[in-house]
Amino acid sequence: MGDRYNVNIAGYTLTVSTERSTEHMGRLSELLNEKVREIQKSGVTANYLHVVMLAAMKLGDEILELRAELDSEKRRFEQKSQDLLAVLDNALK
Repeated sequence: MGDRYNVNIAGYTLTVSTERSTEHMGRLSELLNEKVREIQKSGVTANYLHVVMLAAMKLGDEILELRAELDSEKRRFEQKSQDLLAVLDNALK
């Protein structure tokens, strides 16, 4: 199943079972806590659940933006590869 880790998110301890490393879990919990602190500082809400949900939404938004950038770069790379293959093909004729 995986190793069990205790992570602290916004002052609450959560036990997680995962194949990920201790270092990875530490980085993950720190990232979420960073977003939680950002939300708390903004004063949007004091409700713990809302703060954590908004932090998760911010992280999800960042992931969606990065995925869109990655997809765009993949398309650009594929187009450049096709262009290069066409040049090579013409040069070999």
